[in-house]
Amino acid sequence: MLTPRFISIALRLAAVPALIALILHVEASHSPALFRLVSYSLLFPLFAIVASLLRGFARNCAIVLASVALGLSVMEAAATFLEPKQIVITTDGWNGRRPILGWAPQRLGVYHSERIDPKTGAVIYSADYTIDANLLRKTQSGDANPTIVFVGDSFTFGLGVNDADTMPQQFADLIQRKQRVLNLGFTGYGPQHFLREMQAGLFDQVIGPDPGVFVFLTSPWHAERTSCKASWVIDGPRYEIESGKLVDKGQCYEGDALKLRQFMESSALYRFALQPYRSTITAKDVEGYIAIILAAVDLAKTKYHAPTIVPYLNGHGYLAQTGFTDATIIERLKQGGAMVIDASLEKELAEGQPLIIKGDGHPTALAHRLRMEALKAYIEQNLPGVLVPKAN
Repeated sequence: MLTPRFISIALRLAAVPALIALILHVEASHSPALFRLVSYSLLFPLFAIVASLLRGFARNCAIVLASVALGLSVMEAAATFLEPKQIVITTDGWNGRRPILGWAPQRLGVYHSERIDPKTGAVIYSADYTIDANLLRKTQSGDANPTIVFVGDSFTFGLGVNDADTMPQQFADLIQRKQRVLNLGFTGYGPQHFLREMQAGLFDQVIGPDPGVFVFLTSPWHAERTSCKASWVIDGPRYEIESGKLVDKGQCYEGDALKLRQFMESSALYRFALQPYRSTITAKDVEGYIAIILAAVDLAKTKYHAPTIVPYLNGHGYLAQTGFTDATIIERLKQGGAMVIDASLEKELAEGQPLIIKGDGHPTALAHRLRMEALKAYIEQNLPGVLVPKAN
């Protein structure tokens, strides 16, 4: 005869593998959207049931684990609520995994992107990104050499603005589209991508022989990317300084380290409470950042016989406690062969000009225009012959 106690034990025994299977499924499928919160929430009844089946020390251990699971569930729920929200909707295919670089556009086409304020529903920006047959942001320019090659991150790519308003396109317009202008920038990239692209020769055929100049806009916050501390660079290029030399280490995380980092990044608790502290850059990180830029500058010179202009944005306190200042970084870059220009637009910002997309932080079309006007003037003054034929 089946007693109530027997039925209770049988149900609990059956629940244990069922809960384990459900947790594994949730973790493997990353579904639902808040799957980590669901996993933590399922761990609590799992350990509670296990505790009810055990006795003595083993039971106490299971109770502790159940308590920990409950605490994690509460903290994950709180972090999910408190974590800053953003809604960015972009056509599928514009960004995905790619060997060597980590991520990049997946196929040619026009991709619509909108960023929406999660509180009000207002559209922060609405833009179309055209990716050409070379899987680069389209820039309408001429066929004449020497080619002007822009490399960099989302500022160079032109996140949040239409094709006509990116920095490379505005520069091409300023020189009446008389020369080839390329946009190799992409969202989330850093100096390590500039270096890796040239080392691997990924765009050699597109760039062609004897480019006129490379243009790489940067700021100290790129050190978070070169040090592999930024959340999105987990499978991006990694370099380290060993015995005074810059060494290619493949990608930021590989194997079990990559799986662990991906596991942590999927937790709102980690992203909200721990990631900000982990992302804080150090003097070592800044040294690596400078070394990678200078290695790219040197390779551009030796491989392509072209100088590199570095429009530099001030760090605005990002360098606190590193021992570095914007001035010291600029000086180091200049000593290493980079041609550095101030692209911070501090005066224009102080005047209240609309240089930043409100609610986003990326530059507006006006900011891109002002920086390109300064770049054109700098090239005409310091690199005679690069703009051929010279713009009127």
